Amino acid sequence: MSFAVSRFQADRLFLGCAAEGAVLLARAARKTSSGSTLLASARTEMPTGKPSTRALCAALQGLTPGASRSGACAVTVDDGFVRFFVVTPPSGTQGLRELEAIAAARFAALYGESTEAWRLTADWQATAPFIACALPRELQQAIEALAQRQGARLHSLSPALARAWHRLRPSIPDNGWLLVGFGQTLTLVYHHPRQPVGVRSLCFASSPSLAELDTLLEQERLRRPGDGGAPPSLLWAGAADWLPEVTTIAGLSSRTLPWPGPMAAGSGLPAAEQLALAGEER
Repeated sequence: MSFAVSRFQADRLFLGCAAEGAVLLARAARKTSSGSTLLASARTEMPTGKPSTRALCAALQGLTPGASRSGACAVTVDDGFVRFFVVTPPSGTQGLRELEAIAAARFAALYGESTEAWRLTADWQATAPFIACALPRELQQAIEALAQRQGARLHSLSPALARAWHRLRPSIPDNGWLLVGFGQTLTLVYHHPRQPVGVRSLCFASSPSLAELDTLLEQERLRRPGDGGAPPSLLWAGAADWLPEVTTIAGLSSRTLPWPGPMAAGSGLPAAEQLALAGEER
């Protein structure tokens, strides 16, 4: 495990958490250039393969910029660490507490355990299906501890999907997929009609080829049979270097929206840095 140190005094901090480690970036509020400064980075002991919460927490403990950094910190976590699921509230559901109980019950039914070890959040809706996500409490506590050590305020803590969802919501197909790719993780959200029906994340061992993505979408179409209406479409977003640039995949209309700023798809940035930059609001 290693880390790099900068003497830059930051007003805004951005932390990216990926399977291979974590990166802390900074941007001064008075700075007019578009660049961010690397404060620290730390690699996990398991830099490849399935994301390990324990390994990432250990890396966060070693993430030491060398001096306290006051300011707001936006944290973006690889979707591979998060459990996503769709909740359909029963008719007559009222209040946040009831929605939380319904989501917790849905989580238990899907994963065979309680939410005790997980932080459950969602785009709470009482009258329509919504996406819920569960973040390991161990990881949340490690992130909060890092912010406290640095004297920073935790401004936001979001999975990559949530960043993309809020940024691109008006562009998400009414019937089709939002596909979010950072690092080696792809998250698929299926909308039909105009509401989430299914969501899942995949962690690739290596960058998938266009042929592999084509096969994946063919399989997803079999999992989500249509109703005979207009064919679904695809919207890709993120910064992974394997995001497709073609207009048709698996016989479906496809487009890829570039992420604003220096983090364009194919930029070659490490996953943790991609995620850190995803926390910048525009």
